[in-house]
Amino acid sequence: MGKLTGMEVKTSCPAAATADREPLVAVRRSAHTVEVSNQNGVSVSCDLSLDLCSLTLDGWLHGTSVGLLGTNDNEGGNDSPLPHGSQAASRAHFLRSWQISSNCSRAPDPPEGCSGAALQGPAGCQTLFSSPHSPLSSCFRVVDPGQFLSVCKKSHCGSPRVPMVRSSCRLAAAFVHLCQRNHVPLDLPCIHEGERSGDHLYRG
Repeated sequence: MGKLTGMEVKTSCPAAATADREPLVAVRRSAHTVEVSNQNGVSVSCDLSLDLCSLTLDGWLHGTSVGLLGTNDNEGGNDSPLPHGSQAASRAHFLRSWQISSNCSRAPDPPEGCSGAALQGPAGCQTLFSSPHSPLSSCFRVVDPGQFLSVCKKSHCGSPRVPMVRSSCRLAAAFVHLCQRNHVPLDLPCIHEGERSGDHLYRG
């Protein structure tokens, strides 16, 4: 049974397909975003223009989830659980343990580090996640930019310029999202130039 009203789609799912007693799911779509949510506060929202998704779990699920997104209990020491309950010895071990198909190809390990204009340029890692002049700096004391800086550096090494800039913008979008969730208003410092080229530029 489904119901379509304007831009909102509601559908009743079988009880076996959801952990909720009231299996009412709402799907909302705007120009660039899609959100799937239920009445218990579980929601997945994706920004299609940035390839960025966020998962929100209601309070009653605190500490009860497990998988690639961690345990949702605000404890940093147990966020790499294996399916049988123990903690993974390495990030690679953790990721492989949740692989659902043996046909999945293993991603190449990123270089240890790199330097040069790629990290310092207008859409570079240092500019966004380390510089006191970063447009994101007003949130540095609320959301730690260190992990974003580390991932940014690894993703940029050996990549062509356009994918590098796009990667920076996606990370910046994730950082801005976390800041907004913590009541720190920020604007995304990247602009999307077009669907065909996929280029992103730094907004000064």
